[in-house]
Amino acid sequence: MITRRSMLAAAGLTLLTGCSSATKDPNGPLKFWSSLRGTNTVVDAWNAKNPNDPVVLETVTSGFAGGNAKLSNAARAGNAPDVVSMADSDLPMFALDGVAADLTDLISAGLRDDLGEVAWSGATFGGRVHGVPLDLPPLLMLYREDLLREVPATWDEFREAARRLKSQGIYLTSFHPNGYNLFAAHVMQTGGRWFGVDGDSWVVNFTDPQSLKAADYWQSLLDEQLLFLAPGSSQEWLAALAEGRVAAHLVSVWGVAALASSVPGGAGKWRIAPVPQWDPAKPSIGRDGASLHVITADSVKKDRAMRFIEWMSTSPEAITARLSSGRSSLFPAAPKLWEAASRQFKTTFYGGQDLDGLAAEQYELQHGGWMWGPRMQSTATSIHHGLARIPYGTTIAQALRDAEAETLPDMRSLGLSVRRS
Repeated sequence: MITRRSMLAAAGLTLLTGCSSATKDPNGPLKFWSSLRGTNTVVDAWNAKNPNDPVVLETVTSGFAGGNAKLSNAARAGNAPDVVSMADSDLPMFALDGVAADLTDLISAGLRDDLGEVAWSGATFGGRVHGVPLDLPPLLMLYREDLLREVPATWDEFREAARRLKSQGIYLTSFHPNGYNLFAAHVMQTGGRWFGVDGDSWVVNFTDPQSLKAADYWQSLLDEQLLFLAPGSSQEWLAALAEGRVAAHLVSVWGVAALASSVPGGAGKWRIAPVPQWDPAKPSIGRDGASLHVITADSVKKDRAMRFIEWMSTSPEAITARLSSGRSSLFPAAPKLWEAASRQFKTTFYGGQDLDGLAAEQYELQHGGWMWGPRMQSTATSIHHGLARIPYGTTIAQALRDAEAETLPDMRSLGLSVRRS
């Protein structure tokens, strides 16, 4: 088994931790960085209930160039906060660098039971727990009911629906060259694995049969010009959604609120459905983004910090505060919070559908076999560079091959043992 100690030793890495008077003061307030929607109301609720154990929130931007870079720089300077929210795909990097503390011995039996095996798999690295899951959002299909009359249940039906709509001048959905995480969700659904471990060695394979199954399917839709090709979150893409030129959006549960705020003129026209299956008799689902909270290694308030993040992940009061803002559609990793969540986020934009009931059904189809790599920032950049060349003849499969070829030496440069599976 690859352990944190063995990986750091093998890499010859210098831990990115320093000394900070704020983080090192055991009696000071908890410093918390987050980019998640609705976090300010969560912190307000905590502080109202715990005036003697206050939390000071700093809102940071998400992504590699935002909160991730800020955290790495702060750790080097000794100014890291006590608690940070991050995507599960970022955890291996911060665990390897010694920024995210090992929380294994701080996880209570009750907390472990509340979240479940699949959720913990995304917070575990090298056999040790480095974060507490907040959400585990299955992929869904958001669609315009007036444009897509029959919801496809299989990917074959999805292709046929795309052809019908294209004959009317409408794209069924989009392909985002900057959306490696969405494509990874499609690979998860097929059962593909990009990263794994074998003894003390990493194994990497971006072109296993399952990954190529997903790549070839989406490539075939691109070849038929059935997909709207544009970067995710771009004005071009948002305009196509707002104008009815794109009929559906594939995204995890967190994107339900984001779409509603991005195309407010579509209120009442959009609906929510499960994503299609490859084999309805053997259903599975992927996820596009899952968030968790970590405690930094430098913090001397780890017990207090754990109490705070356990409350955020398992308390009905916390999820109520987050969702009552109306800005977040986060779907809790803790099943016991689903009922509280269902009472808060209003789905009037989607015709009043039961979002949480649908998400709960899909949640059970997720599996815990997926593992992220130790430097997803560089891996994602490599994939995005390849996907950006699709208009010029590159295929998705070639983009994966090129990204794998760049990822292997990148991992070796860290001193890690790695081979292609």
